[in-house]
Amino acid sequence: MLPFLGRHWFLAALAIGVGATLLWPAALHHVTDWWEPRIAVAFALLLMAWTMPVRSLVAEARQPYASAWAVVLSYGLAPACAWLLGMLAPKDVQIGLILVASVPCTLSSAVLWTRLAGGNEATALLTVLGTTFTSWFLTTAWLFWLTGAVVEIHVGAMMLDLTLSLILPVLIGQALRGIRRCAEFADDRRIVLGLVSQGFILAIVLKAGVAVGDKLHADQAWDAMIFLTGIILAIVLHLVSLAIGYFSCGWLGFDRGRQIAVAFSASQKTLQVSLLLYDQYFKKDYAFAVIPLLAYHIGQLLLDTLIAKRLANRTSEPEA
Repeated sequence: MLPFLGRHWFLAALAIGVGATLLWPAALHHVTDWWEPRIAVAFALLLMAWTMPVRSLVAEARQPYASAWAVVLSYGLAPACAWLLGMLAPKDVQIGLILVASVPCTLSSAVLWTRLAGGNEATALLTVLGTTFTSWFLTTAWLFWLTGAVVEIHVGAMMLDLTLSLILPVLIGQALRGIRRCAEFADDRRIVLGLVSQGFILAIVLKAGVAVGDKLHADQAWDAMIFLTGIILAIVLHLVSLAIGYFSCGWLGFDRGRQIAVAFSASQKTLQVSLLLYDQYFKKDYAFAVIPLLAYHIGQLLLDTLIAKRLANRTSEPEA
């Protein structure tokens, strides 16, 4: 039992934690209210940038073709697939699928899961930057075209916030690698720092889970069919996006490291942005749209953990 938990502690913690946030959100408020998602994201990115060789990021920036393709898939394929899948479901579910597919790549887990799978984490990081800093236009455009919602985003404030929580931690992490002892410290403790990064991601998920749990308990008239349909289609949407990202890179001739990075970064989406947009523009008319948001995010972490382990094993076989 202990060896199993040692290998799959994140899955166990995620399942138990999310279940608790959905069933008893009020009881966990006194814990999660102290957590600030932006700070957790910043520290997770700092740790990952600290353990990422500078030459990897520089080399990827010189030839950003794979990350550019991931941005195209994230903002082209995913929203279109969400709209098509949503035609099979009630309107609330369709809105939720479109909403979660139109937001940028999640800020930290895509890089970490790419690392766990043995992929090129620099490709994933550039994809995060690309989807995030184009979201002010592409997210609003997709939501307007597919739902008719006029979404207003304060671009200046958002860019400042993204710079502080996304760009600055990466710069600090890379700067630390310029100090020999700091670089050696990070390289020697790469696994430990990776586990700490996973802990930050878990904190972000639990914070969002409490917010969703509050929404679920606020409305007692839940439709079981809508609930199941939203969960199933959200998982299908994620797996389709991941599979197309993975296999399309093989067809385009990208190496395996970039192939893995595109698969994760093109299919993973951020829950915080989608929840914010849901609260502001869709909650009143489409209360059940929150179901695909949570199902997609939890599903991507659970499934991608298993997929990353399998890809890591397959990556190590040729080396062995």
